[in-house]
Amino acid sequence: MDWLDLKEAMGAGPGGGDDGAETGALLEGLNDPQREAVLHRDGPLLIVAGPGSGKTRVITTRIANLVMSRGVAPWEILAITFTNKAAREMRERVQRLVPGGPPEAGAAAGGASGAWIGTFHAMCARILRREIEILDGYTRDFTIHDTADRNGLIKQIVKDLGYDPKQFRAPVIGGWISAEKNRRGQQELGGYSLGSGSMEEDVYIQVAKRYEERMRQQNALDFDDLLLKVLEIFDAHHGVRDGYARRFRHVLVDEYQDTNRVQYLLVRHFASFHGNLTVCGDPDQSIYGWRGADIRNILDFESDHASARIVRLEQNYRSTGRILDAANHVIANNAARKEKELFTDGEPGEPIAVVECGDENDEAREIAARIRSHASSGGRFGECAILYRAGFLQRALETALRYEGLPYQVVAGLEFYQRKEIKDLVAYLRLALNPADDVAFARVVNTPTRGVGETSLGRLRAFAEARRISLAAALAESDALAEIRGRAKKGLAEFAGLLEELSSARDLDAAVAFDLVLESIDVDRWLAEMDDGTTTSDRGANVEELRAFAEDYDARNPEGKLRGMLEEVALVADADGGATAEDAVKLMTLHACKGLEFPFVAIAGVEDELLPHERAVEEAEEPDVAVEEERRLFYVGITRAERKLLLTYTTFRSFFGGGRPTLPSRFLRELPDEGVDGIGPDEREEEALGAFDASSGAGAGLAVGDVVIHPHFGRGTIEQLAGAGINARATVVFATEGRKQLLLQYASLERLQA
Repeated sequence: MDWLDLKEAMGAGPGGGDDGAETGALLEGLNDPQREAVLHRDGPLLIVAGPGSGKTRVITTRIANLVMSRGVAPWEILAITFTNKAAREMRERVQRLVPGGPPEAGAAAGGASGAWIGTFHAMCARILRREIEILDGYTRDFTIHDTADRNGLIKQIVKDLGYDPKQFRAPVIGGWISAEKNRRGQQELGGYSLGSGSMEEDVYIQVAKRYEERMRQQNALDFDDLLLKVLEIFDAHHGVRDGYARRFRHVLVDEYQDTNRVQYLLVRHFASFHGNLTVCGDPDQSIYGWRGADIRNILDFESDHASARIVRLEQNYRSTGRILDAANHVIANNAARKEKELFTDGEPGEPIAVVECGDENDEAREIAARIRSHASSGGRFGECAILYRAGFLQRALETALRYEGLPYQVVAGLEFYQRKEIKDLVAYLRLALNPADDVAFARVVNTPTRGVGETSLGRLRAFAEARRISLAAALAESDALAEIRGRAKKGLAEFAGLLEELSSARDLDAAVAFDLVLESIDVDRWLAEMDDGTTTSDRGANVEELRAFAEDYDARNPEGKLRGMLEEVALVADADGGATAEDAVKLMTLHACKGLEFPFVAIAGVEDELLPHERAVEEAEEPDVAVEEERRLFYVGITRAERKLLLTYTTFRSFFGGGRPTLPSRFLRELPDEGVDGIGPDEREEEALGAFDASSGAGAGLAVGDVVIHPHFGRGTIEQLAGAGINARATVVFATEGRKQLLLQYASLERLQA
């Protein structure tokens, strides 16, 4: 007799009372919707949980109630979440709520220890250790390859097939294979398709097929395979599937808005027998569409489950009323969502601050000053977070924090000056100034690849040490390469020529010297070779940000030249501000902040083309859908704030090879009229439209519907006009570049017709 039989025999089976003492203790402190979610008996349940609404407490209390009051054995519960940290927290909370009880046979502890609580990948790995031998070619001793293992194997396959690994980069192909697996939800290799019929497509498919063969030969699975192999077993072997579906009387899934197609199908299998599926999530926080998450899974839950019960958790226990009002106003502009309205019983709080700044350095100084003021008023640095959409914004923020002496920590990322591409470029600049810098020499002599390995470099180093000269000086000696052969000899000769080119940069302005370095190395090849998974476009943006810093240095220090700029970089990069102290300002992207909360939040770069991000919208198959995800990202950032929220934007920003005027984000115009300080009439769409003056200034004679020519974007049609004087702007839909917002003072639009 198992525990369930025992409880039923004692009269405490599945029909056991929810009104007992144990249940009463569990429900203490819950609001009405939270109680409703916890006490829901059987059948599908959707918990729409707003940020800060106590969803983790609800899920864990529901599990505890199922065990303690509903007669559900722990091992009959499957609870799935997305991160190991979240799974660990869920297990610990449930264990505290269910302090004892008969353990599963063979388990070391009682209580809820038998419940299956973990990530999708952990659950599937556990199942495969039991079931994978039903598939041909695999044993239970399979190994799991991480992303680095996957990319290493793909790189070797590309070489084996006779293709150039620099042209067909392993991380790109690996990312494509992963996306294809998760998109189609099955493993037939015929499903691979780029849809172009190009040579690139042919190569990708060849590599993908060879990759699958090699993985099977090695009895190995990658992270995607963990899910796909279980799905394959469940689809083909219903007896195995039914065994798990019968076992798990209740299936619970957290962060359901982040599930992809494969995870959706797995959840459907797990809940196929009993139908007791509880999912918890928030469509308004679905921000991972770029990695396969499908918001339709949560939006269509009622369509998939006709008898579904919907519970909305709208009471927020984190933020002030004004912060929640701002979040509600912004997200209400999305169409793909489930209606909800966050509220709090707490204080309205201080107004949200929106600050216009001159440029990125002005913006960074403003944020740093307000953080210092917060700390001076009794707050702590560790209570503050600075969020941003694009990683390159981090450079100016770090610099301002260091100059102010404020401790900070970069969360889920590297400090700007510690990134590989930045360290490489700084090494080249140091060599231009000082060829005797052996550390810089060793860092970039084979970057990009020149065939110079450790053996060849060791021989050159021995030659230099014997003569007590630098590596660069040794390279200039006629007999330095006598013992070096093949590609390495040619590569070192090329590097010697490059050092000669760079010698002319010593007395140049920093930005000019920077450009000389970029011209001297093969930038595209160098960026493409950094195959650690970071996209080339992100690294390119960081390179451009360093160049912007060089330009800014030249403007501030006309006599400083390259020497002064490198000195400033060294001092900033080595300052004490980057310590990982607990009481430190946190810097992170908006994607990285999900699930966190801070008393003081600053969101930098709230500008069109940054938020919403230009590339994310332009590269999307459905731009309107992409804009909604960008708005959700802004919503997530807003709702991280507990007491203070600062939103900043610039009127001019240096990036992407130069500088240009910028416009406040369209999302700022969606903030409420009350409780926000710093938004003038030109940032309010309706008022701005009424204020447009076509009789004078840069907008003279322009009207909605006019066809215009822009010197860079080409031909387009004016969709909207707003503002007056220096703030006058036009929204133009261009034939090739899509929709752009332009300040008319700088746009140089030529009107073709009315």
